[in-house]
Amino acid sequence: MSKIIVTGATGHIGNVLVRELIKTQKVTVLVLPTENLEPLDKLDVNIVLGNVTDREFIFNFIEKDDVVYHLAGLIDIEDAPFEAVAKVNIEGTKNIVDACIKNGAKKLIYTSSVHVIDPVKNEKLVEPTVFDENKVVGNYAKSKLIATRYVFEECRKHNFDAIVVYPSGVIGPYDFRVSQLGQVVLDVVNKKLPAYIEGGYDFVDVRDVVFGIIQANKKGRSGEGYLLTGRYVSLKELMQILNKIVGRKHLPPKLAHWFVHLMMPFVNLHYKVQKKKQIFTKYSLYTLLANANFDNSKAKKELDYNPRMVEDSLYDTIMWFLQNKPFLISKKVKISAIKKVGKPVYVTVK
Repeated sequence: MSKIIVTGATGHIGNVLVRELIKTQKVTVLVLPTENLEPLDKLDVNIVLGNVTDREFIFNFIEKDDVVYHLAGLIDIEDAPFEAVAKVNIEGTKNIVDACIKNGAKKLIYTSSVHVIDPVKNEKLVEPTVFDENKVVGNYAKSKLIATRYVFEECRKHNFDAIVVYPSGVIGPYDFRVSQLGQVVLDVVNKKLPAYIEGGYDFVDVRDVVFGIIQANKKGRSGEGYLLTGRYVSLKELMQILNKIVGRKHLPPKLAHWFVHLMMPFVNLHYKVQKKKQIFTKYSLYTLLANANFDNSKAKKELDYNPRMVEDSLYDTIMWFLQNKPFLISKKVKISAIKKVGKPVYVTVK
């Protein structure tokens, strides 16, 4: 009997995707045997324990007419050894693709990343057609690029229905594991970020990414990719928006990139001692200054994609943390001061 499969279901995008899919259909999620299942708590899903790197298991797991949403991957901004990210991001994806083709699955929707795109300066960045690992920086980007290239090459070779989506910097509620960007939000709200630096990135709401993924399955063209991005926000603007939400005015001082690079060993030690996700690394500093002028017009035209305002995403993120993980918000934050600062939209915080 055919299945709707989601790998990486406990991740930020993954658990929100599952929440949306189960509204209309039964979903089977693949999770690691040692994984924390909190993001799937009380959700009506069929949980299967396994690993995308186990080729024999994957070939027995994926069956004829299955629809596979493949999100499982190792996200790394600290530039871990290539072998570590390659095992999950490349080998795991190859196993999924090969099993889908051999066993006659119906469709594969693969979640890649905007990091696979060569950030050519002063140009609009669109869906890539050439995948050259020498044009991107960092082992994470290289591993996702190689995996994405494999998806396209093998599926076109075998005439298999596959679609790729490229999210940018994901923010929003249901951030159970506290992502790097979720940590940035918390650090700003809790006044744990003593300074900011030049640069920024493209931020997109996790719920909009999930909408785009589901629409890719419904309306996307096989063999095509779609940018699921939001808009560029500088770190300064990000802090200003968060300040408005929590009723503050003053910004911390601005530091030069060279100084942050110089202090990196102490920054690394700080996050290890605090046992928090590290938000400033050599790779993240590079990314903050790289071109992030993404053009999501293809997704808007073909998938009816329409991302919400970043102000609303940040508000919902803070409210979700307050309602679900209040211990992460400093008691010094005046809850009564928290307010929306953007144009009101429909909010789905639970």
